[in-house]
Amino acid sequence: EGTDEAARRHFLALKLADGRWAVTDALAGIHCAALQPEDFAVLGQSGAAMIWSPLSNLLLYGKPANIRAARAAGVKIGLGSDWSPTGSKNLLGELKAARLASQAAGGVFADRDLVAMVTRNAAAILKWQAAIGSLEAGKRADLIVIDGTPADPYAGLIEAKETDIKLVMVNG
Repeated sequence: EGTDEAARRHFLALKLADGRWAVTDALAGIHCAALQPEDFAVLGQSGAAMIWSPLSNLLLYGKPANIRAARAAGVKIGLGSDWSPTGSKNLLGELKAARLASQAAGGVFADRDLVAMVTRNAAAILKWQAAIGSLEAGKRADLIVIDGTPADPYAGLIEAKETDIKLVMVNG
């Protein structure tokens, strides 16, 4: 937790004496706001992931994680709302915060990328992609239906209000 060098040292402590890293694809780092580009490279090379909570990052630390460096390193990113005192009250709100953070960082993610962070990427981070994360035969279908017919369904979802949600279906 945090953005300073003391917070970063917790990540650096994962480097073993022989130079290898105790980082695998089982690691999903929360926030990662103190990490530097070279740290994201370690995560990316190891297949590790980051759970990004942009609103919480801004409220707690005054800045989000370096999403440009995380993306460039190939880090799998999931989007989460963190906890009630500092996060969005739901993923719809966090999608909006993520879009704003992406735009502020120079347009790092398209709306489709952001929606993937709460669907496909989240399932892959949990290693549940065989059962959830996308609409495919044999998978558990979790669906949400929103009011309207936007030209871009990803933008339509991110721009939706809670009152636009007309149906939530879990497991088909």
